[in-house]
Amino acid sequence: MKLLRNKIIILVSIASLVSIGIITFIHLFFSSSVEKIKRSYAESQVQILQNHIIANSLLTNKSLIYLSERKDMQPCQITGNGLPNGIGEQLAMAGFSFMVFTDPELTPITGFPYKNKAINKLVPADIQIFDKTLSDGKVTLYYQWKNDSLFEISAITVPGCSGGINDSIGAWILAGRYMNEELTEKLILQLPGKITIQRDPEASGSFINTKTNTYVSILPLYGWDNLPVASLRVETHPEIMEVLSVQQKSLLIILIIMISAFLLFIYLYLNRYYILPLRLVSLALKQKDPEYIRMISDTDPDFNSLQNMLINVFSQERLLSDMMKRRSSDHMNSFHAAILSKINEAVYATDHKGTITYWNKAAEDLYGTTEQDAISKIAQVLIRNKWKNSEEEQHMVESLRNSGIWQGRFIQELPDGSEINVEASISCLYDNMESLLGHLTIVRKPYR
Repeated sequence: MKLLRNKIIILVSIASLVSIGIITFIHLFFSSSVEKIKRSYAESQVQILQNHIIANSLLTNKSLIYLSERKDMQPCQITGNGLPNGIGEQLAMAGFSFMVFTDPELTPITGFPYKNKAINKLVPADIQIFDKTLSDGKVTLYYQWKNDSLFEISAITVPGCSGGINDSIGAWILAGRYMNEELTEKLILQLPGKITIQRDPEASGSFINTKTNTYVSILPLYGWDNLPVASLRVETHPEIMEVLSVQQKSLLIILIIMISAFLLFIYLYLNRYYILPLRLVSLALKQKDPEYIRMISDTDPDFNSLQNMLINVFSQERLLSDMMKRRSSDHMNSFHAAILSKINEAVYATDHKGTITYWNKAAEDLYGTTEQDAISKIAQVLIRNKWKNSEEEQHMVESLRNSGIWQGRFIQELPDGSEINVEASISCLYDNMESLLGHLTIVRKPYR
């Protein structure tokens, strides 16, 4: 029974460990898949934004090239007539907010908005810087800080109009726009999230911010020396990322609930139909009491057959045991009585309450009391034991408690009131369950 019960416990433990392993594996696998989906989706959104920025730059560059090729934008025309009418609307349509027209040495000639000398400060001091900046062959794009404002500047050359040589540099057009919140808000319309301009540039890259559940992408912005002067920090928080996070948590909770319910069902089922009946059968076999088996209520025909068989075995065993005990008890009682009756020492037995249950012939002679008068009397009332001091009595009590036997001397007061000195041996009597039945006292003849 114990071996079978241990196997059931091992089975439940293995099922629990396997279930925990399945939950862990599914959680890790799903988490990894969700993170890949989040990253892939966010990267696609950021790529859309980058493509939009590139497309926007191409459009502005195309507009700037078209502007530089107009005849009314040639240096001789600008010197004589100034900027053409409607230049502000044309710049706005191209996405620019200001423009500076310079000579070949980058000395400002005119600009838009008119009479805004502050924009002249954005013109580089040395023409050689354009030898270093990134360029698509016609338009050079770079970023520049002025005070706390960031500007995106596009520069293009305008051919001269003297001597018929159109490929020489006659002037420079520098058009730009503010990188302000309005511009970033237009860009962020392409995807859910926000864009911030950072003055301290960060390395290009992307990562997921687990605290805010956002995908962060860093886009560097380069200055005229081809080094980053700022960066765009793009934080996307698409709805799908939130949905996936919720679904991930929901799936984990559902898995835990289902596995817990499964393990609880296994435990209740095994406990009801196996562990509890086996425990009762084990108790019945240990205590040799069929009542434990009768307590089992089970509809399983195999178990009912086992139950009936064990009850029949117990009934037959108890009947046979009672017969053997009765025969053995009667025989042994007669045998013991015959032996004790021949012993010269006085022998009497008491139960656990001190009531006399046996009284031999030598006890009748010593105490002057017949067996019929002594049986069922309290030994300490019929024969009072006296001690010279309490320590000796305490020693007897401790010896009987610890070893179950004591030998020594004391004084006994007989039923007629006289006293005698005796040497006695007292032994404890136990049943099969080690429960105290009583005491057996052997008293030797008085000594002087």
